[in-house]
Amino acid sequence: MRVAFAVLLIVAAESAEVHAEAEHYENVRVDAGVTGSTTSISGRNGSGMVVEIMGMAHDNIGIGARVEMAVMFGGELGDNNTDLGVAMAASGVIKAEYLLGREFVRPFVGLGAGGYSNNTIGSRTNDEGPNGSRLTSVTGRYFGVAPQVGVDLGPVRIAATYNAILGAQLELIENIGGVDRTTHHSQNFLSIELSSQFAGGRK
Repeated sequence: MRVAFAVLLIVAAESAEVHAEAEHYENVRVDAGVTGSTTSISGRNGSGMVVEIMGMAHDNIGIGARVEMAVMFGGELGDNNTDLGVAMAASGVIKAEYLLGREFVRPFVGLGAGGYSNNTIGSRTNDEGPNGSRLTSVTGRYFGVAPQVGVDLGPVRIAATYNAILGAQLELIENIGGVDRTTHHSQNFLSIELSSQFAGGRK
């Protein structure tokens, strides 16, 4: 997370010196809010927070950084119904977005790319009678991309961001009838956010 916040501060400083600037909006925009998250694993959800700082290079174009933290919990995997523990994902990405129009309601699309830190449940073993399961995960830093769609409703932002964390997987090894079976499960997650704009409104 130290790296993510360092990225955010650097981009904030650069945003204040953007050569091209918006005509009708403030040059620097700041949004912060809460998120709800879900994964492809049934029953595994989470919540978190997000902060974005962008320089408005144009009324419709913003370039900056996004920091997000999400805590995941719940969910089961495999025939042995292996329970998943709590995991945290944190990201700091460079982001660009395009906003449509200059009205109160402004749909937008965005794309971010950068670093993800994944601190998850590590390794565990479940023994259930003759069958057992072992769930492992590599904790570390990964590269990821974050496409986004949403809408601004005045100072309120509603958005959906898909966090694709490249290379981050859960590995489940189950012993079924004396035979080991290995499956891999993505750690990607979808975030739905509700944010408020603290700077960057109309001039």
